[in-house]
Amino acid sequence: MKRKEFIATSGMLITAALLTGHAMKNGTHSTSPESPDKRRPDPGQFNEPVLKAITYALNAPNPHNTQAWKFRMINDKEVLFYVDETRLLPSTDPPARQIHIGCGSFIAVFRMAAHSLGYDATVDYLPEGNYSFAEVGRKPVAKLSLTPGAASADPIFKHVYSRQTNRGNYHGELVRDSEFASIIDLTKPQHATVALVNTKNKLEPLLKNLYRGMEVECYDWNAYDESRVWFRVKDDIAAKKDGINLRVNGVTGFKRWIAEAFLSGYSKKAWHDESSIVSYLKTYYDAVMSSKGVVTFTTASNELIDWLKAGEDYARFQFAAFDQGFYIHPLSQVLQEFPSMNELNQEFNQLVGIQAPAKVQMVVRIGRAKPLEYSYRRNTRDLLQA
Repeated sequence: MKRKEFIATSGMLITAALLTGHAMKNGTHSTSPESPDKRRPDPGQFNEPVLKAITYALNAPNPHNTQAWKFRMINDKEVLFYVDETRLLPSTDPPARQIHIGCGSFIAVFRMAAHSLGYDATVDYLPEGNYSFAEVGRKPVAKLSLTPGAASADPIFKHVYSRQTNRGNYHGELVRDSEFASIIDLTKPQHATVALVNTKNKLEPLLKNLYRGMEVECYDWNAYDESRVWFRVKDDIAAKKDGINLRVNGVTGFKRWIAEAFLSGYSKKAWHDESSIVSYLKTYYDAVMSSKGVVTFTTASNELIDWLKAGEDYARFQFAAFDQGFYIHPLSQVLQEFPSMNELNQEFNQLVGIQAPAKVQMVVRIGRAKPLEYSYRRNTRDLLQA
């Protein structure tokens, strides 16, 4: 088969995982916080309470599954939490806003893990003050501390090993207001305003705008190539325990074998091939337009602390949605701050009625879908700094 023919017929397989960073194990929803397999580190290997909580929190959603987190232990119940500056996404996330949302997601799961272990979690945000992009990784995001308290497992914490970001097609009816209210009751958002769009007349133009965000990213060479850098195939998936891959996006069997063989060299030329991009975008469009609602997470300002706290609300929402039988998928390309996205971002803000200084920090689609394969996380000790 010629290269052009291969890409034209299976381009969607090659690029299907470009934004897949999170997954769940096959089967039905888990009701236990026990790790289902060796793809995630085991909290039971640690005696230190803070390392147990960190190990649970590594299961938090984060952009491109970069796991851009590092820690400096103070004692067995306290750590300083930093962004790992070697794992940023400079092309699609120039201010590291999305990376800090991922840090906020980590904090949310750390809190839940602490409670399940019989501790209260104290979070001292930005203990050395706000910092510039140049100081990312040098100044801490937060000081995380555990103090003894009554064990009070959060009802949504049982999904720590099973919640997922699901990029497949969604089925069923539009999300009802009552269903969304149940999710919010479990989420208990503390900082962001979380809103649902679930009427057809508003949903269709919004989804088309969000789809076009992926179009812009695909045809911005630097932005699209950033996904290639984080793409993993074959043995690299288990060896590196990070990034994005076809397997957590539901591609199986011979089709996966062919696609992984084709991309085993991570060729830039193959990645940016026009016919591959066109095929992927068709599949992506179908998935986006199958959405049963769109949820926005908006803050009144757009400061570093907003990014972190919005990330906490986002992580809890994903857990809560999963608890209620729903899956979500970030469609946040239109929120990204690289130049070619500016015009589409302005259109999005008009559609949702947001003006600066307010900022939509996350926008996701929501619906019911089939579960996907389970993804990896790095080993806890690899994230500890001397």
